[in-house]
Amino acid sequence: MLGGLWLASLGERPLFNPDEGRYAEIPREMLAGGDWVIPHLNGVAYAEKPPLQYWATALSYRLFGVNEFAARLYCALCALGTIVLVWLMAHREGGEQAAWRAAAVLSSMLIFAVLGQLLTLDMSLTFYLTLSLTGFLFAQPEAGSTSSGVASGAAPGAAPGAASRRWMLLAWAAAALGVMSKGIVAAVIPAAVLVIHSLWTRDFSPWRRLHWAIGLPLFLAIAVPWHWLAARRDGDFLQFYFVHEHLARYLTPIAQRVEPWWFFLAVFVGGSAPWTLSALRVVAGGWRRQRAAGFDARLFLWIWVVFVVGFFSMSDSKLMPYILPIMPALAVAVALSPPELFKRDCLITAIFTLIVGLSLGWASLHWPQVLSSSNRAAYFLPLARPAAKIAALLSVSGAFVLVQGARDPTRAGVFLGVGWCLAWVWLGVAAAAVAPVYSGVALADAIPAGERQAPIYCIATYDQTLEFYLQRTVTPVRFRGELEYGLSKHPGAAIADLEEFKRRWLADPQGFAVMEPSMFEKLQSGGLPMRVIGHTADRLLAARQ
Repeated sequence: MLGGLWLASLGERPLFNPDEGRYAEIPREMLAGGDWVIPHLNGVAYAEKPPLQYWATALSYRLFGVNEFAARLYCALCALGTIVLVWLMAHREGGEQAAWRAAAVLSSMLIFAVLGQLLTLDMSLTFYLTLSLTGFLFAQPEAGSTSSGVASGAAPGAAPGAASRRWMLLAWAAAALGVMSKGIVAAVIPAAVLVIHSLWTRDFSPWRRLHWAIGLPLFLAIAVPWHWLAARRDGDFLQFYFVHEHLARYLTPIAQRVEPWWFFLAVFVGGSAPWTLSALRVVAGGWRRQRAAGFDARLFLWIWVVFVVGFFSMSDSKLMPYILPIMPALAVAVALSPPELFKRDCLITAIFTLIVGLSLGWASLHWPQVLSSSNRAAYFLPLARPAAKIAALLSVSGAFVLVQGARDPTRAGVFLGVGWCLAWVWLGVAAAAVAPVYSGVALADAIPAGERQAPIYCIATYDQTLEFYLQRTVTPVRFRGELEYGLSKHPGAAIADLEEFKRRWLADPQGFAVMEPSMFEKLQSGGLPMRVIGHTADRLLAARQ
């Protein structure tokens, strides 16, 4: 039922700027233009990321039409699939009770639940990395196993090593699909974690279970063809894709996403809510070996979490979703805690939940005063009623577990997990009320249906949801941004200066332009005929007078 609600909410709010607009528009143009090798954004090449998610979303459009639900469906399915994988990993290491605890913890973590309902590349990357992690762990012998060649899941009568080989091939294939989702980081993370684990434990037996002779060719067969085709189509693709988009973004501030070194530590603390204290406890003590001999899966999970946070912390390009791939491993680690420790975690989380619920309930009763310090208060006023409902849900959830005393830690964890997950889903639905703050759907709606073939300009700004809702491209004016690569090959797709824009605006009998209010004042004061016909919180839409 919860999965059904998760999916049902996908179409309840407009697309967010910029990521959702971008990653919804690229597959729309792929489907409309028929180019399945080189992705395009606003009609020009966009080679920053590989195309697997674009292909999947284009297929979703073909099945369900071009709409918000279809745009977000693939990512939402990846999120639900990741929860299933976490259940499987925890079940293998700790049994059914641990499996349900892990699923509840992951589905209620802030960063996972929110990104699981949005259109980003990070959730699909997280799914494939988790699938690779699952395959690798299942390829290792279970604790107490007397055979290093037979892993859990082997069928009766199966040849020694047959199950291990199947799981390991799944790990190789999943890593390759991760590469096809967001680049070589999907191969770097599992490889680096394995190296660190082997050096830490001095256990190199997992390397003998990698099945290189079959696994590496399988990985290359999945990951290489698209890169080869793209390089044949575009002579400087490899230099741009690998040097600029991978090395330069990581090693230099070229992407203009510089944050302090502790940025991802803060994201970890906030993103793991409401299980933050549990997560911190696991990280603080997870370095200790759980098994004196053989493969230590729990230590492997701990290294996975710490390495990913450290790896991205060293980069000069930081965005909050980058550490999403740690959350599945973290949820399993929390769920594998001893029952008494997890019981204490549930009680602490229940207290936190009740405090949040009561605080949000008070805020909902004084909503205008709470928002009074914001210059966008008017946009958020409609959220008072959803806030009250979420407050009631969290208050009941926290109070119930406290009254019960978390006698059954698993039941308490699941109850809290469901309460928080429903709260995050509800919050996503409520976000539709503040669409002018984050989406350009109002700008698209302001253009009469019969006039949408007229020239449409974006001046010194770029609303990335506009093209999706108009189902056509626009003409950037004095803007390059993420279109730089494509515009360098097709400079005629943009207007470089305002004087050229003014000439076109005056020459065309019809036209529309998106810009910030300050730009509108500048152009209008210069005598350019235009009037405002629509607006969002940051931009407005002007038409010819």
